[in-house]
Amino acid sequence: MTAVGKTTTRFNVLGPLEVWHGDVLVPVPAGRARLLLAVLLLDANRPVPADDLVDRLWDGRVPNPDRAKATLQMVVRRLRQALGEANVVRTTTNGYLAEVPPDALDLTRFRDLAGRGRFAEALALWRGEPLSDVRSDVLHAEAVAPLLEERLTALERRIDADLAAGRTGELVAELRVLTGRYPLRERFWGQFMLALAGSDRQAEALAAYDALRGRLVDELGVDPAPRLQELYQRILTSGPTAAAGGQAVPVPRQLPVHTRFFVGRRHELDVLGGLLDAAPADGGAVVISAVDGAAGIGKTTLALHWAARHGDRFPDGQLYVDLRGFDPSGAPVGPDEALRGFLGALGVAREGLPSTSDELVNLYRGAMADRRILVVLDNACDSEQVRPLLPSGPGCFTVVTSRRRLDGLIVREGARPLALGVLADADAFALLERQLGADRVAAEPGAARDVVEHCAGLPLALAVVAARAAAHPEFPLRALADELADERTRLDALDIGDDAVSVKAVFSWSSERLTPAARRVFELLGLHPGPEVSVPAVASLAGIAVREARACLRELSGMNLLVEHRPSRFSLHDLVHTYAREVVAERVDEPARRAAVHRLLDHYLHAVAAVESVRAPYRDTEVVLDPPLPGVVVTGAADHDDALAWLELEKATVFRVVEHAFRHGFDAHTWRLTASITSFCGRRGYWQEALRCHRFALDAARRLGDDAAQATAHRGLGRIHRTLEHSGESESHLEQALELAAGDPRARANLHGDLAILYEYDERHADALHHAQQALRLREELGDAASYRRMLNSVGWLHALLGDHRTALDHCLRSLALHQETGDDQAGEAAIWDSLGYINHHLDDLGEAARCYENALAQYRAVGERFEEAMTLDRLGDTLHAAGDGAAARRRWQEAVVVLDDLGHSAADRIRPKVG
Repeated sequence: MTAVGKTTTRFNVLGPLEVWHGDVLVPVPAGRARLLLAVLLLDANRPVPADDLVDRLWDGRVPNPDRAKATLQMVVRRLRQALGEANVVRTTTNGYLAEVPPDALDLTRFRDLAGRGRFAEALALWRGEPLSDVRSDVLHAEAVAPLLEERLTALERRIDADLAAGRTGELVAELRVLTGRYPLRERFWGQFMLALAGSDRQAEALAAYDALRGRLVDELGVDPAPRLQELYQRILTSGPTAAAGGQAVPVPRQLPVHTRFFVGRRHELDVLGGLLDAAPADGGAVVISAVDGAAGIGKTTLALHWAARHGDRFPDGQLYVDLRGFDPSGAPVGPDEALRGFLGALGVAREGLPSTSDELVNLYRGAMADRRILVVLDNACDSEQVRPLLPSGPGCFTVVTSRRRLDGLIVREGARPLALGVLADADAFALLERQLGADRVAAEPGAARDVVEHCAGLPLALAVVAARAAAHPEFPLRALADELADERTRLDALDIGDDAVSVKAVFSWSSERLTPAARRVFELLGLHPGPEVSVPAVASLAGIAVREARACLRELSGMNLLVEHRPSRFSLHDLVHTYAREVVAERVDEPARRAAVHRLLDHYLHAVAAVESVRAPYRDTEVVLDPPLPGVVVTGAADHDDALAWLELEKATVFRVVEHAFRHGFDAHTWRLTASITSFCGRRGYWQEALRCHRFALDAARRLGDDAAQATAHRGLGRIHRTLEHSGESESHLEQALELAAGDPRARANLHGDLAILYEYDERHADALHHAQQALRLREELGDAASYRRMLNSVGWLHALLGDHRTALDHCLRSLALHQETGDDQAGEAAIWDSLGYINHHLDDLGEAARCYENALAQYRAVGERFEEAMTLDRLGDTLHAAGDGAAARRRWQEAVVVLDDLGHSAADRIRPKVG
């Protein structure tokens, strides 16, 4: 339960929606606020995008998306106010989430109890139909219906457990009701037949089958599923299945003991269960699931846990073999060896086994043909190792696990792929609690949180840490967390002396299976700062062709050492990345490592410069670059939208690359890359990231002793501080830059323009006009036509702020004419339309002012200038309000607030009162 002070808060959705704060029932407003809370709780602790919330709150019929998002914000505020101290609604980057501890939500407790086989306790949490007091057709169709199915599944499994415990007589009455309420749910009918037969009421069991069969034939035109037909035959004969020789056929039970510390994986368990439930009833092909994932991700644990839960579905037994596909001995189990083991378990004498592989396969498939057996093929090396071990009988189900994605099996045999990822943080915490006890984790929540973070959701790593902690109950968790915090010792901390469960060892077994080219790329990825990497970046890092880089990345992805989370973009698990860093430091000498890093930095520096030249050809920060090293791949952009998309995709990596360059002593790359990305950061609102990069850039420029580089870094810091409304810091940096740029008229022109904008923000309009005129004069002397026409608009704007609207209009119209002669600077033209809107407003031509502002908005949006878009929306609202259209004004102000809130800019607080 979530604690607010000393009071706990509970949320219930398995019935009417309830919020309890201590012993007090918190009233939740009806309508959209109640629906919003329900939607967030159903996805507790996961961000829900605003677009999805809008769609759900309007039941998929959104009349006006922009207005709906503004309404959503008001609904959020109303809900937070209603919840008061019980509020758990948090704002995320693109939406909202309900931050609810696992034990505070009945749905989470239900799933946890059901996952641990405690079905009766789980079902006791249900108070009726979920969210019965929340009105929404879409919610009940898309979210509540699956919850009801979860309840029925848990009920079926509780009844299975009762049947296994011999409580058949107690179940007959309950199952009679359930088969009446769900007349086409065959699982209940099968359980009903077993309960009757177990109570010595075989005739009634056979009659139940006949009743079901009649209903299915009448309503659906089908017979009962094969498993019910088999159950009917067993009850009819009431004797064991016999082999041809008259001996009882063995029922193999080869599944190894699986850990009791299983958590999470609900989606994956549902996928496997769904494949089993959807198995063809007409004698179709055998169903195969191919589970793949990185070393230590929990593939075997998942397969064995699922197999144990569904053992009752395979009355003829389970076969299991560890194929040792990635064993350090380098000797995977051959198919013939595995087949001999299977045939022995099926009762075939070893002395009678054939000698050829084909004959072994034929004998195996013949022995499996009419049986319902689960086959688990664990730790497979490749599809060829697995293929001979696949049964052909339609009653069999095969689960294959491998570190490789078994594409051959997927294509040829129709295996259903299931990729296993890392554990969610909530599940990782649950795993620690399960192994160490909730009290020990609760005693050091900060240390537990750090352990979870450093293990990065890898079950093997969490298990190793938990084992070490359990072996030393007197040690504080903080000691382990601190050991994991140091990347130099992290992998050593995840080693308990057993290679089978050493994180470093299992990673090494995977990497040793790579081709030499892929192994070299994997090692060099230890030099990449992350968080993700593209094909051209890898080609540059390794100094190889793009085609070869793509082939190596596909091999690494197929081995699950990388994840291709979107087309041609790859990421490494944090611990895999740590391992790659260790390997590259051991196996690649310093000159080769430095050359690889240089190529990587050249790739990002030249790519950003090329893309920015397309996105913003008239930006005023010019950076002269050295030619890239041989082997560097430089990408570009086709047009503005393509450039903007590339920058958005690469921004997180570029920010890390700047710091990486600084840490490795590549000072020229540090300040040049920062300068190249500055304009984009300012336009898209990435101010904090830009601030951090510029601090590295300034330190790098000082290490170089380069005045021009220092001036560029100071200028960037001045502009960012100005945008963040830190006037003192901004002025200091810009003045230092102006002093360092004494001999560079172009740089001085830029800085006079920056000081003009700063002083305008501080309402020192006369000082601002002085600097703008200085910049305009220098631009004219330099013959810089593009910057001159932009500065004309700035001078005009400042005249308008000083009340000289006629002079302002003259300057701005001249600037507009010059812009429209070329037509290739939308951002510059947008600024002029904004100026003209302001000027016309103050000349009392409100209609023309609104038209100018609308022109500015269209062009700002076209080029992605979000901050300037918000400022124009604010001024347009002022004009509409002055014209007497209060409703339209409030809409525009609200749009401005939404943009500024999304950017995290404090100007939203200035505009927000206008909306009210």
